Amino acid sequence: MAKAERQDFRAMDAATCLAHLGRLPARARRDGARTLIYKKNRRPAGLREQINLLDALRDEPALTDFDRLYALIAGSHKVCEEVLVEDAHHWLDRLLDAEAQIRAMPIAYGLRRDRTHLVFSAQNVALNLDLLTGARHATRLGDWVMHEVETLNLRRMTPYLFNSTSNTVKAAGLVALARPEAVDRIHDLMRRLVSYSIEINNPVHWWVFSRFRAPSKLDEVEERAAFGSHCNTILRLRALEDATRAKDADARRAAFEKVADLCVAQATPAQKTALTEAARTVFGDRWTASAPGGGAAV
Repeated sequence: MAKAERQDFRAMDAATCLAHLGRLPARARRDGARTLIYKKNRRPAGLREQINLLDALRDEPALTDFDRLYALIAGSHKVCEEVLVEDAHHWLDRLLDAEAQIRAMPIAYGLRRDRTHLVFSAQNVALNLDLLTGARHATRLGDWVMHEVETLNLRRMTPYLFNSTSNTVKAAGLVALARPEAVDRIHDLMRRLVSYSIEINNPVHWWVFSRFRAPSKLDEVEERAAFGSHCNTILRLRALEDATRAKDADARRAAFEKVADLCVAQATPAQKTALTEAARTVFGDRWTASAPGGGAAV
């Protein structure tokens, strides 16, 4: 039998995947379940099957608490991506119910074992689900994001902070849409965060990398996926900066429209359209109300 992590699950439905995992020894079962959580191109092709599968993996005993929470996050992303509004209410409630557990997770070395990455991943998808369902929890989620950003223990951060900044800046951008009066503070914190993440994003054993893994010339360099995300992060920072500089109501509205355009989830055009329209509908009046002479933001 092929190893679980190499198993092709795409032709299966959720029940078949789960039955297959159930027949495997513990380690192979865990590896197979992780494949289904973290590698979306290895999941069943059917949308509803993916959602059902990720839902079931939230209770998979072979997984760690981190893995199970990421199953919740992955399922939430899929629901949001497909603009399933009724499902979105349910999955958002589950994310909010998991907030205390997420807050209590430990900081560790490794992208999928680190509280910092988990927190901002959860916040990002929760904010998008909240937008999709009417922004009923914008205050609670905004408070959570700002608390996490302002209380980061920088002495405990690892080089993986660089990977986490994509979700962090997107989440902060969504908070700025709801709190335009706080955009200066949000922009300042995000610039500092991204700068620090670059500062500590170095291989631990640099001399080993430079001698044995460094390419001999630029033509051999393969662009990291994280670099593409970083380029988009810089665009979001620029949009936040433009919002801090806009003086009149029209300029501020245009600036916050750009923040929304760049920060909402946008795996598909339909998702982006739904979320940007929701942001405009729910928060649009605040973007001009916070302009100089326009009164206080709501």
